[in-house]
Parts: sequence; C-alpha cells; structure tokens
Amino acid sequence: MTVSKRHHYTPRYYLKRFETEAGALWRLDSETGKITKGNNERFGFKKRWNSLRNPPPGYAPDWAEKQIAVIDGMASKVITEILEGQFPADIRKLAMAISFMHHNQPRLRRELETVHPDKVGHWSEDYWLVVRLKTALDNWESYVPLYYALNVIPPGSDQRFLTSSNPLIDFTNKPTMLLPLSSRHCLFLSNDPAHRNFGPVTRKPDAGEIAGINRMTIKNAWQYLYSSTESFAE
Repeated sequence: MTVSKRHHYTPRYYLKRFETEAGALWRLDSETGKITKGNNERFGFKKRWNSLRNPPPGYAPDWAEKQIAVIDGMASKVITEILEGQFPADIRKLAMAISFMHHNQPRLRRELETVHPDKVGHWSEDYWLVVRLKTALDNWESYVPLYYALNVIPPGSDQRFLTSSNPLIDFTNKPTMLLPLSSRHCLFLSNDPAHRNFGPVTRKPDAGEIAGINRMTIKNAWQYLYSSTESFAE
C-alpha cells in the first residue's frame, strides 16, 4: 500500500481558494524576499511532516495524516457553505482545522527549538508529532466563536485578500479574530458576549479595511505569504 509523503501543513483545500481561475498562486518568502509561482499542490507542504517513524502496533506510518485529512475534509465543507452564504450555525469543524493550521507548523517547531533547546532538543520525530497533534486537539475549542461575519470584496474591486502560512489573525487580549477564507472573503470571528445573539451577516469592507487586513496578514505571517496575484501590496 502506498503511504503518502507530501503532507500539507497549510491545507490544499484552503490554498486553492486563493488561486486564480487558471489555478495559479504566488508565494512570497518573507525571509528571503523571493516570489514563486505555483499552486495548492506545490506550496504549504513538508515531506513526511505527519509521519510516524516508529509507529506502535496497530498504527500505520500515515495514521496522523489520515486523521488530519478527515478534519480538513469536514472543514472544507463548512467553508464552502459559508462562501455560498448558507452560514451554518455550527462551525466547530472549521475551528478544529484552524487549530491544526496554527499548531502543526514547521516554523512553530523551529521557534521552539531556538527558544527552548534544553527542553525540546532531545525530542524524537514521533514525539514532536504527538505534541503537535495533542496541542491542536487541546486548543481547538478556543477558536469556536460566539458570532461570525463574512467580509466580501465587492465586484469590480481589484483588491484581494492575502493569506499566509499562519493564516489566523488573533488579537492579544481582544475577543476577535480574522481568517481570510479566499482571495475575496475574510471571516470575522468574535467571542465578545455582546455578539452572542447576533446572526451571521455579509458585509462589504471598504478599500481601507481590506488594506488593513492585508497589513495584519503580512505582519502575522511566520514565513510564507500567498496571493492570487504577483503583487503582495497591502
């Protein structure tokens, strides 16, 4: 049986929504300044990132990758419904996928290795994988909002939302979050009790708001930025 090796820490279904109609996507490496043209298959992956090197009895090497694929499949359906204006009441499956995108990242591991070498330097690849998955599963409920709204770039506008390898914009000490869902859609998530009884709505952000969200995406990115155009301007 063939075991998958290309494991996308930024899911393909997510990156695909930032491609052009022709399937093109541009990536900016914020560390080197290099811009590369590709697609959802070429970007956001690391070989064997979710593989167990020495799986225990009853587990296959790609056990973790298969579990994540199930979560991604469910989250993709939720995003599709939101983009179609159906606004599902339960978006917990998307919250779980957000947690995995945030915690299951190569750059996050690199930062931990740099800041806490004495604590993590002896960890095996399998132990790293278990910690990443457990952290994502332990924290996913914190991404479930009391209220959400969808920002949609109006027809005729040349502006587009950017995204990154760390797509969620989480404000320190504030009850709101932002998540670009496509090149023309950005989700607003709120845990402010004042929003508890509000229904989801669609709103049209103005040019300044769109540019502001892109500025936050650029600032928030760990390494890679993604765009539906060759421009990464705010």
